[in-house]
Amino acid sequence: MAEHGASAGTPVLVFHGLPGSRRQRHPDDGIALSLGARLLHFDRPGFGRSTPARRRSLPQIVADVEQLCKALSLKHIRLAGVSGGAPYALACAALLQERVVKTAIVSGIGPPGTMRGGKFQMRNRLGLLIAPRAAWALRPFAWGMGSLGRGNPEAYLDAVGAVLNGADRQALAHPAVRTMFAEDLAEAFAQSSAAFVQDLALVAGDWGFDLGAVRSPVRLWHGGEDLAVPAVAAQAIAARVRGAQLTLLPRGGHFLVFERWREILAWLLV
Repeated sequence: MAEHGASAGTPVLVFHGLPGSRRQRHPDDGIALSLGARLLHFDRPGFGRSTPARRRSLPQIVADVEQLCKALSLKHIRLAGVSGGAPYALACAALLQERVVKTAIVSGIGPPGTMRGGKFQMRNRLGLLIAPRAAWALRPFAWGMGSLGRGNPEAYLDAVGAVLNGADRQALAHPAVRTMFAEDLAEAFAQSSAAFVQDLALVAGDWGFDLGAVRSPVRLWHGGEDLAVPAVAAQAIAARVRGAQLTLLPRGGHFLVFERWREILAWLLV
């Protein structure tokens, strides 16, 4: 696990995207420090230093989060789920109701059946369709991703940016963001690419919990020009979570978290 921001501040558990690791974060620690946020980033199974775990479910990983909260003596916690981390944050909000105070979802993957529409990339759509049914078919693709991410992160980020919008390309061009992602990719694929395939299968399949069970406040931020995760995913979550608030940014891309991080943290901490 990695910690950033105010060591004695309000704890915020951050769920990384896919692929990702505990190294995936906003590169400006001063934002969290100035707001009094203690950011806690952990590796999901198989990423970074976390032990691989086969045939897991979202509720089982929520049990891991519960154990983490107990180990750190965290009675209450705020959550931030970014991209592929969104289902995990929402699962915790639904199943750890007594602990979770608020949940922020940024550019988050939606429930099965909602990841379509708009200019959503065909390769992402196919990956989400295949992963829960035949994850083995994605292994060669994941291996190639891992090899490029570890060996040439600059080329990896350029390839990602090439199929996203202008705002995303601008975000990925920032030197501090590129440095952070280079460190993150090395950790995300440090053990193998198997964790990527397993994680994709989990978030693309049956989530195993009811979004209607979430009782604490939820707010979503999503870009109208997000080409990696369609905005309809955020709209579907907002429709199923009672009282959820959706901030849809018409010209925003997938990496709007870097631009909006202060706003997101400020909302979580109120």
